[in-house]
Amino acid sequence: MKHAEFHLALNQNDTWHMSRLHFHDYYEFLLPLTSPGNIFVNDQVYPLERGTLYLIGENTLHRTMADGAHARYILHISRRSLSELSTSQTDFMQLTRDPFRRSRLDAGQFDRLVELFQALERNKNDGSFGSDIRQTMALVELLLWVAPLLNASSAGESIQSKDFSRVAPILDYIRDNLSEPLTLDQIAGKFFISKHYLCRIFKAATGFSVMEYIIYSRVLRARQLLQEGMSVQQAGELSGFSDNSHFIRTFGHLTGTSPGRYAKEYQSSDQILLRESRP
Repeated sequence: MKHAEFHLALNQNDTWHMSRLHFHDYYEFLLPLTSPGNIFVNDQVYPLERGTLYLIGENTLHRTMADGAHARYILHISRRSLSELSTSQTDFMQLTRDPFRRSRLDAGQFDRLVELFQALERNKNDGSFGSDIRQTMALVELLLWVAPLLNASSAGESIQSKDFSRVAPILDYIRDNLSEPLTLDQIAGKFFISKHYLCRIFKAATGFSVMEYIIYSRVLRARQLLQEGMSVQQAGELSGFSDNSHFIRTFGHLTGTSPGRYAKEYQSSDQILLRESRP
């Protein structure tokens, strides 16, 4: 039995507003224990509710915002670990098909999932005989239980508030023109609104600034291009960074590593995953 790498946490906060957008190289299972709140994922806003299980994919831009005290279970697991735990009959890689899914649970399902998270938390690998196997068994039991629910679900309907309806075309425009120069003046002019009004409605609808969204989106695009084998300079230019040194600094600040190192490590892990998936 292979030991899968993962991270489980029970986080509790008196107030919770994720300080900034983020993305990561692993899959996130999120189970809120309190509500209400919102989660911004892939240019859409969805309700963040107790009794709903969320799956956020790797390289997926998102941010959670809760009203008041917030408690949630968070499980992070890599694509490689999902592949290693899979068999030809039970393929956990089906969970990686979509960047975001959510499944509403009934009361019994919610209680059972909390029990599974608690069991995984109890069965920590403390180095004692058998603790690694018990931990992997608890993880597999949880994945076996949630996979059918999430495979049968989708993102569902997003929140269509008045503010978000006004901002949705702006989000589309930014996403479709990331490689072009984008400034507040230029975007405001495109939509025949003032720069002040643009900043105000964007912040009200999404919870973050226009330029914050642009920078994170560009770094995420650059990561995807690096994964496809493009050079550092090409990835930066095609993501909208006119200056290569600025791209390298920004990429390092937001991801904790340089573009070159990221590309090398991704390609190395991708080759390992490819070899291990061969019959």
